[in-house]
Amino acid sequence: MQVFRYIFRADLRRLILLLTIGCVLVTFGNSYQAIYNVQRKLLIDNTLEANQRYAAKVAESAEMLLTSAQDSVAFSAELLAGNFHFSGKPEEEIYRLVEQSEVFNSAIIVNNEAEVVATYPEGILQKGFVLPENTRQSYYERKPLITNPFHSVSGNTLISISHPIWGEHGHYLGYISGTIYLNKNGSLSRLMRDHFFTDQTYLYVVDQLGELLFHVDPNRIGENVSQLPLIKQALGSAEGSQETINSLGIEMVAGYASVPSANWGVVVQRPKDKVMKSLNDQMLNVFWASLPIALLTFIVIWVLAYLISKPLRQLARSAANVNDVDMQRQIVSVRSWYFEASQLKIAVLNAIGLLNDKIHKLDVDSHTDPLTQLHNRRGMQRLLDDFEAKHLQFSVLALDIDHFKLVNDCYGHDTGDLVIQELAKTMQNFIEDSDMVCRVGGEEFLIFLPNTSGESAVSIAESLCEHVANTVMPKVKRITVSIGVGCVENDIDMADIDMAIKQADTALYDAKNAGRNRVKSMLNSQGLKL
Repeated sequence: MQVFRYIFRADLRRLILLLTIGCVLVTFGNSYQAIYNVQRKLLIDNTLEANQRYAAKVAESAEMLLTSAQDSVAFSAELLAGNFHFSGKPEEEIYRLVEQSEVFNSAIIVNNEAEVVATYPEGILQKGFVLPENTRQSYYERKPLITNPFHSVSGNTLISISHPIWGEHGHYLGYISGTIYLNKNGSLSRLMRDHFFTDQTYLYVVDQLGELLFHVDPNRIGENVSQLPLIKQALGSAEGSQETINSLGIEMVAGYASVPSANWGVVVQRPKDKVMKSLNDQMLNVFWASLPIALLTFIVIWVLAYLISKPLRQLARSAANVNDVDMQRQIVSVRSWYFEASQLKIAVLNAIGLLNDKIHKLDVDSHTDPLTQLHNRRGMQRLLDDFEAKHLQFSVLALDIDHFKLVNDCYGHDTGDLVIQELAKTMQNFIEDSDMVCRVGGEEFLIFLPNTSGESAVSIAESLCEHVANTVMPKVKRITVSIGVGCVENDIDMADIDMAIKQADTALYDAKNAGRNRVKSMLNSQGLKL
């Protein structure tokens, strides 16, 4: 009985030991929770952005391919306008149309009586064949057209890109049509079908009626998913991203973009649980890496608990209030009049400092562009909130590298990154300490000049534009920039701030249209070319 009481007695040393260990666990728990929440948001945001960018890239490529195909068909129609009735000319032209690229799988020429005049490859339709009513969309509309997907008489799912053929005096001769088979190998089908995702991300395409044209699961092609809110947005807007639930009830992180010429929607999505699995694995690795330090902390606490007295009880009460903003001040105020209590106080303060450092680092990382170490959009928003709170007048410069795509195309993206980094250093060295540079896009920057008038901002922008043009950049030697200037000089609120940034963006657009390497300001419609 005495042994039992000795083991489980609630003496001061054991109570304080239990409380101290509990406080450390709460501290570490809060730290892991904060890290998890921040990383979760960053991971989902990055996945949304990556999926949106990929969908936009695929949609842009499809749009370019379809536009090029329309131009090819239009050119053929122009050639046939004066040679429509010449023997062999229609067959020669559709042969050239199909064989000059991998875009079209076949082509036909139809006269003004809906009869097939020529086909390639031969045998898909017979000459003189009269088109059925349900395949006469191009015949009746008599304008450049990309048809809705349909099933042909030869059993293929296809789209038709057609252009009318007009003779002299506007006489309608018929039309030429290049067909793209969606269910066979070709440039368009490979673009939509062949992807190299390794993380269960996949892409699908829907037509304007919401039917699946391309999907990772071939059995679902033709299924109508128009009831999904995401599909309506993908068909109705340029591009975007959101968390959604697919037709099978699975949570997804999706990005989407549209193909305007064909009224298609491209969606790239990844199961949310797969996104979160990588974060859970990362947090588990952090836990195992932190475990030795945590165990060492518990051992130190255990040893120090043997020498606890009143100062240590005060430390325990202070450490228990881990969410109190005055926690550090309270711990510092404790009188640790002997060595052991003093060391424990230092250890607790160091642990709190470590936690604050980690949280601070996460905060800094979330507001900093990793390539240039400039503020990103989140950092910019924090600055603008401060401007609004202080009613601080300011000017803003919108800066963009001229012809930056040529730098990436000619020298590679690594050189492009070096140029962006060097430009960032150049701008930081040029501006005052009170000014701030933000990277808001690939080669786009915003520079905020507090307490600076519009006229002064224009002068600074002109000097900066000239300074950049005279600065030697890595490998490319010289670059130029275009700058737009906006200003807020009256009562400051968020609407005025947004208006100033829009002014700068508009002025930047004017500077580029005016020939680049110049400064434009909404205060002065004239631009300075350097």
